[in-house]
Amino acid sequence: MIRTPIGRLSLIAVGSLLVATTADAQAVKQLDSYDGVAVRILQSNNAGTIQHVIDPEINEVVGIIRGCPNPHNFTVHPEFLYYYCSNELDQAVDVFDTKTLEFVTRIPLSARPNKIAVNKKHRKLYAGIAQRTDSPGPGVEVDPNGRFPAVVDVIDIDTHTLVKSIEVFSTIHNVFMTPDENHVVLGLRGRVEPGDPTIQVIDPATDTVAFGIELTGYEQYGRTHHEVRPMGFLADDDGSTKWLFAQATGINRAWVIDWDTREMVDMLVPPELPLWEKNADGIQTGDMHGLEVLPDKSSVWASSRLDSRIYGWSLPDLEYIGSVRVGPSANWMTSTPDSRSMYVAVSGSDHTLAIDLESLEIVAKIKTGARPARNTTVVLPLDRVNPRGTGMRTEDNE
Repeated sequence: MIRTPIGRLSLIAVGSLLVATTADAQAVKQLDSYDGVAVRILQSNNAGTIQHVIDPEINEVVGIIRGCPNPHNFTVHPEFLYYYCSNELDQAVDVFDTKTLEFVTRIPLSARPNKIAVNKKHRKLYAGIAQRTDSPGPGVEVDPNGRFPAVVDVIDIDTHTLVKSIEVFSTIHNVFMTPDENHVVLGLRGRVEPGDPTIQVIDPATDTVAFGIELTGYEQYGRTHHEVRPMGFLADDDGSTKWLFAQATGINRAWVIDWDTREMVDMLVPPELPLWEKNADGIQTGDMHGLEVLPDKSSVWASSRLDSRIYGWSLPDLEYIGSVRVGPSANWMTSTPDSRSMYVAVSGSDHTLAIDLESLEIVAKIKTGARPARNTTVVLPLDRVNPRGTGMRTEDNE
């Protein structure tokens, strides 16, 4: 019998549930109670055209979002009115109603996007553009005789319009917000040389590049500077950013970087597995491809496509906790707000797994779409939750 991973705790006013304190400012906000709200896991399926909404109380798909082909990821509007989907095929951000799951509008971008992220404090959405473009948004000029610029696109979430582009060093793979939302953190694509940033940081108040970070301190394949992949953050007690966690192309370990000094202070290194337990098929040079700091800041977790496992380390001492074998091409993961469960997208088997983080056991295997990759946790007021079965058809359960 699969036990329910989310329990009901004491009643707290709904408004206080939806506004995190600065001390709990993680990617998934810590909640002491789920009374008056609903938690949902949004699972994007990168090789498909349907996306799944999972209820972690029952570990079932309760809604399907139809559209947004080849999505990179989903995020949510600050007032929970809309889901935003990074549409790689149509080079746009698609907007869906959170309650009906119906398509609302499409926001054209300057070129193909990868990860998108909302900055609630400044009411903007930032879209990482994965290719150089000859038609950027306002703010970037194109030299017809030179190389096309690499940019991040900026969308006003109140008008759903592209208001500007910001030129950066190289094309973008991922966009993240720091826990306090004072910085937009861009993971850049492509091979890097000493002196090149693999991370650039935007000040969202001015939409200018504030500084860059190199990913160095470890040598592999003769390279001392590395291309960044997924990232995660640990907030300090005052809500400011303490550490940045980063994974790199072709490397089965993760960096721990001090945010203030921008220097590596440690590395997360999983136990070495025998070669016969490793999976090099379809990992797209993303040996590790998922990072999650729990809402209660008790541990950090990294998923390994190469090892078909997720690994955990305690915080702040970075002591190794253990692993869970999840299957081929373990991808992004997201936790529940009570820090009890982790949901892991397993691209190699088209499932999302629910993992109990106390027992380190898989408690549910949820069938999703073609190549599930990025996922996220959202907490919705009850008047913005889709009714169970929204968008679902008989064939979806076959």
